[in-house]
Amino acid sequence: MTRPRAVPVVVWLVVLLHLAVMLGQTAVFPNVRSPDERQHVDLILQVRQGDAWPWPGPGTAYVTQGVTAGGFVDADSLDGPLHLADRQDVPPRGERPSYVDAGGTAPLTAEAPDGVVAPVFNQLVQHPPLYYLLGAGVVGLVPGWQDLPLDQVWLLLRWWNALLALPLPLLLFAAARRLRLPEPLPVAAALVPLAVPELTHLESAVNNDNLLMILGACATLLVIRVLTGDLSRRTAVLLGLVTMLALLTKGFALMLPLWILLAYLVAGYRYRARLRTAATSLLVVAVTTLPGVAWWVRNVLVHGMLQPHGTHVTPPDLTPVYGWADGGLTWLGRFTERMITLFFVQDHAATRDQDASWWMARVALVVILAGLVTALVRRPVPRLDTLVLLFPIPALAGIVARGSWEQFAAFHELGAAQQGRYLYTGLVGLMVVALAGAAVLRPAWRRTVPAALLVLAGGMHLAYQYDVWHLYWMPHDAGPGAFAAALAAVGHWYAFPSAVLVVVLVAGVALGVAVAVSLTRTAVGEPRPERAAGAAPEPLQAA
Repeated sequence: MTRPRAVPVVVWLVVLLHLAVMLGQTAVFPNVRSPDERQHVDLILQVRQGDAWPWPGPGTAYVTQGVTAGGFVDADSLDGPLHLADRQDVPPRGERPSYVDAGGTAPLTAEAPDGVVAPVFNQLVQHPPLYYLLGAGVVGLVPGWQDLPLDQVWLLLRWWNALLALPLPLLLFAAARRLRLPEPLPVAAALVPLAVPELTHLESAVNNDNLLMILGACATLLVIRVLTGDLSRRTAVLLGLVTMLALLTKGFALMLPLWILLAYLVAGYRYRARLRTAATSLLVVAVTTLPGVAWWVRNVLVHGMLQPHGTHVTPPDLTPVYGWADGGLTWLGRFTERMITLFFVQDHAATRDQDASWWMARVALVVILAGLVTALVRRPVPRLDTLVLLFPIPALAGIVARGSWEQFAAFHELGAAQQGRYLYTGLVGLMVVALAGAAVLRPAWRRTVPAALLVLAGGMHLAYQYDVWHLYWMPHDAGPGAFAAALAAVGHWYAFPSAVLVVVLVAGVALGVAVAVSLTRTAVGEPRPERAAGAAPEPLQAA
């Protein structure tokens, strides 16, 4: 969506650095330790084998025993540090169990609190199938995958997810450029993914949020085009296709049709002479989106509800039993804290400790809020455009809050569904508007914004990695050789040859240095040889 000749060299370096960070995190985080990763991988493998296609109904799909071959740690919340550097029971690379070795398609069982042993349900069948069909296609590229060490297949799926997320810096750059943010703010926009460690962690894991996030980023760029006067049918078709694919990925995409309607209403109001063109393009979007809408209509007709409960054939009774007086304020406080913290970082032990990464999340929040307030007050972007671009964040937060409160009111669950990652579909609009606040700075100060953002990103990752390495890898013995032992453990656990990981790490360091040098030159005012990032966007197309 953005022409290669219009993209500065430093942005391409950021894209590659973003990829190196994602691939590096595939080694730092053990398999199954990302949100619902075991179930995502399991459902992909079941689709590949035909066991989950046609798509199974709610409460009929089980996690298979075979998927347990891909991980060597517990998928549930942790009681404390794992000290994986001390583990001696992980087989050498290439000798680890395969899907067949671990039991294949037999249902995985677990003991319930009442002592009853029952199969473990895969609740992810509540989602549409697009992500799992694509993942099954990736697995199908590996001959005899069932008999290979499953951790290798798992890592291949993680790399596929990283490639899904690869265009995100380019989409952020293109969105900022289309809004005509002054140089070098579009370059700063490309750096945004590096400043959100939980985002790069999720991008390096197997999770359907990754597909929805990149589709949401594409939709945001197309919405910006609509707001800035592109009412062409081509853009409408693209917006409809992106929305259709998003609706076939996850339920959070249900907010997209209303968002697109708002964008065309604003465009129609602003370009009144082209109101008929705007209406025609909106109709084109609606028609193109219909296959995605059909999935949700099917849910209502077949299951009697928009999104079925993944672990129950019949929906559980969610009749409200508890109200605000039963701890509503506590629920709200926990909801707010979790949505903020887990947007930026991940509490892998679910302890809610106010550790280094927790505090860095607050620093990032203050920076974003300062940019948003400035953008709303000083209006470097028209206020109507700003409000439209921010719409997905409260819309998504409202969907999450409704589901979380429903669980609280029925079962008194304080923390159900409270994940900041659910807001990533609206990340591009949020961050571009926040960066727009820097447009009011004097040019000399504005040139420092990309470098400052890179420093913030480095601080975020340092705090994040410090917490993660101590939770997972550091040995009990905290002596001088502890970190070396942890590094050796990471290399041993890694499913691909260690040389691959070394190349990723060396490339990441080299790219980080190159980006830092380029941004430092920009900050001190040295001209760059590439085309300016804030160059005027291509002319608007006629409808």
